[in-house]
Amino acid sequence: MPLTLVTWNLKGSNRPDIAAVAAHLRAVGADVVALQEVQRRQAHELARLLGAHSLTWGFKHWPVAVRPEGMAILGLAIPVEVDTQALSFRWRLWSSRRRIFQVARFLPSGSGRERWMLVNLHLSTREAERRAHEVATVLRTMGATEGPAIVSGDLNDRPGAPLFAQLGAAGLRDAWAEVHPDADETESATNWPGWTPGTTKDPSRRLDYVLVNDALDVVAVDIPRPGEPGFDGFRTLSDHLPLTVTLAPRAPRPA
Repeated sequence: MPLTLVTWNLKGSNRPDIAAVAAHLRAVGADVVALQEVQRRQAHELARLLGAHSLTWGFKHWPVAVRPEGMAILGLAIPVEVDTQALSFRWRLWSSRRRIFQVARFLPSGSGRERWMLVNLHLSTREAERRAHEVATVLRTMGATEGPAIVSGDLNDRPGAPLFAQLGAAGLRDAWAEVHPDADETESATNWPGWTPGTTKDPSRRLDYVLVNDALDVVAVDIPRPGEPGFDGFRTLSDHLPLTVTLAPRAPRPA
């Protein structure tokens, strides 16, 4: 049975409309949701509105002036077990440069007894070398996973960056590129540089990704696009758009 995953950087410090976020997640039929830049109370309110089976919020840093920021994984259709780990600047609890990641495991309905792994990521900004180190740490943590595995989140890098060679060497495929191999970055853009709420500009950068291993097939992938009904609502929610991917276990190939 296919599973629908949504990854979304909510820019929680800007106080997004959580009811509107919940409405979108309902509309796309999300089973599991991976969030970045979300405050604890926002994640709990979202879980309440959606009747989530499980929620794990992980502390990232505390900017002092606003509520602490973090990451969260919600199991909407199924319960999800999640472990949150520090990734960079472990002891700088007040610094936005501190990074964490979450490793989740769950058993989708109708998928047999094989649990899936999901990694929720938000990599460092500006420093490509640090991002490469962070990816290497994540891949070591994942280990030699033979079952279904997913890496998703805000990778803070554009298509074709060196970190995708790292991920590709580990057997991970970009879900969007697999379904839309000839699309340019404008068609897959998930981020507004210099965003202000209600911007009239269109998103121009792709920073958000879902990557999967060979145990999974990509059934569908979607990013809201300018001109579509309801798109203008996303202009006020966050500087990132949600990325929705539907996945299914890959059928065994004939011997």
